[in-house]
Amino acid sequence: MDLIKFPKSYKKNKNLSPLMSRKDVMNHFGISKSTLHRWTKDMGLLKTFPIGGRKFFKMEDVENLIESNYIGVGTRTT
Repeated sequence: MDLIKFPKSYKKNKNLSPLMSRKDVMNHFGISKSTLHRWTKDMGLLKTFPIGGRKFFKMEDVENLIESNYIGVGTRTT
């Protein structure tokens, strides 16, 4: 998985989260393009950031999605 690298000048001014491409997110979760579209458009689970005609996702948002939906061993949902 190749993450987008920001120029060093941006790192001095802001604490930016690494970005993931749509392909990276699909591979990370093992989902299809249509599922990713549903998660972003219909369900609003992930926010996209368009850059140069491509859509990217903050790695922090992807990690938060995992954490918010994680059910640990011994945890009951009822």
